[in-house]
Amino acid sequence: MAASSAPRPAGTIAPVPFRARLYGFGSIYGKTLRDSRLSIIIAAGLLGGMAMLMGAALPQVFPTPQARLEVDKLIAALPANMVNLFGKPVGLGTLGGYMTWKYGAIFVMGTTLWSIMALAGTLAAEARRGSLDIVATTPMGKARIALEKLLAHITAITIVAVVLAVASSAGSQIFGDADLGDTIPLLGGFGFALWIWAIALFFSSFAFLLSPVLGKGGAAGVTSLLMVTLWLANGLQGMDALAAISPFRWTQDHIPLVGQYDWAPVLLTIGIGIVFRLAGILLFVRRDLGVTAGLEMPKLPSIALGVRGPTARAFADMAPRAIAWGLGLALMGAMVSSLNATMVEQLKSDPKLLSTFQAIFPDFDLGSSGGWLQLYVQLLSIAFGFAATTFVSKWTSDETDDRLETVLATPLPRWRWVVSGGIAALVSALVTTAFFALGLVGGASGMDATQPVLGTSVLFLYSAAVVGVGFAIGGLFGTSKAPEIAALLVVATYLLDLVGAPLALPEWLRGLALTTHLGEPMVGTWDAGGMLLCAAIAVGGVALGAFGMRRRDVAR
Repeated sequence: MAASSAPRPAGTIAPVPFRARLYGFGSIYGKTLRDSRLSIIIAAGLLGGMAMLMGAALPQVFPTPQARLEVDKLIAALPANMVNLFGKPVGLGTLGGYMTWKYGAIFVMGTTLWSIMALAGTLAAEARRGSLDIVATTPMGKARIALEKLLAHITAITIVAVVLAVASSAGSQIFGDADLGDTIPLLGGFGFALWIWAIALFFSSFAFLLSPVLGKGGAAGVTSLLMVTLWLANGLQGMDALAAISPFRWTQDHIPLVGQYDWAPVLLTIGIGIVFRLAGILLFVRRDLGVTAGLEMPKLPSIALGVRGPTARAFADMAPRAIAWGLGLALMGAMVSSLNATMVEQLKSDPKLLSTFQAIFPDFDLGSSGGWLQLYVQLLSIAFGFAATTFVSKWTSDETDDRLETVLATPLPRWRWVVSGGIAALVSALVTTAFFALGLVGGASGMDATQPVLGTSVLFLYSAAVVGVGFAIGGLFGTSKAPEIAALLVVATYLLDLVGAPLALPEWLRGLALTTHLGEPMVGTWDAGGMLLCAAIAVGGVALGAFGMRRRDVAR
């Protein structure tokens, strides 16, 4: 049987098969969604896993009505600024109320930061690299490019929100105590997820609007600062003028996990976000591709600009990320340290209140600032871990962005490229830690911050271990998945540490979490074995990556 060799008529385009479209070929929307699949899995797994684990852990920690009453008493005794910063304390004796008040800020701000970074760079970063130039010359046009990318991002964050909604309701029904009011209906779960979706849409759309003018870094930085400022304005006294334009203030009465709904401000927040997105599309269409005003950091000395060897070059690439993480953590450290100082002074003046806190948190010395900071170490460790993954990501971009072959065309050996990048990543982690320590000192309000500052060294060692894992994976198996695997390590460590004790997990399983081997550094209780383990993973991981890099091909 002969095959036809007749040429295809001029001007026709072969249709893309349906299966190929499902995988992302044939449309900008599909390709954008496919490229985001790993980040969707990580975000959905982290948020959904946290929601399920909250449902499993709280009934174990507060199993009786009396224990739930103690929670209400504890919160009522806190300073107003500390309480209002996290939102209205409603129904704290139930799973939904406790989860909303204590962890709601983590859910909403973590999701929003992810969304901001994604939308700030979805067009600006590609335009700066020049990859949009060819696509924009096709009949699709700039407006369709922007619209399809926005729809892909909306789809991604919707998937994450649906997983969170189902997990919130399912976790409460599987693990919660219905007699104590723990059951969260599916409507409550979707209301909680929609609130997070609306806040993320609002701020990420603003970042998208700014990105054609300021570029990815400038748009993400300005929007992240705006988000933190409006969150603080909603909780702290004396900032009512700013709070009036804060979506956190508009939606403060929407607490769906306890059955309290206020849909109008949530819909208003979504509507403003849509307006920002439409304005962003219009601005993108009317501006030249890649031409931005930009917001740059002050110029660094030449040794940091990468003209003094491969290590200096690698550090110059990572320095903006290290400074950005450092400034954010310094702000967090100053805020937490100042609130802790206020709380410690109040406890010292009220022995009865101190005894109540000690009964609920028997393993912490809450009469000291370091004891309070130790309560935040779980949250701090995940922040330092994710900072480390961004340093790994910057190192891997040499290979994933096809620069490595040019770099290795010089006399630079393969192993030295890995070692130089590893040293730069570790120094970047040290810079981030130094900023955080300065924030602790600045917010200490006259209290002795020596021990907490020394304790930050353990957070540095943990982030260094994450760097080591990323470099080992990148050197041995290829850099394309190294940042994601490092991020999964951070997530798994956080989840194991969070629920290991409440769920009475086996000791060997809890021991897989690196943070369980770090002691209580903020109060001076050190685990030398765990610290040595983190240091060994950091150094050994970079060395293993250098060895592996000598034996594999550069990815194309």
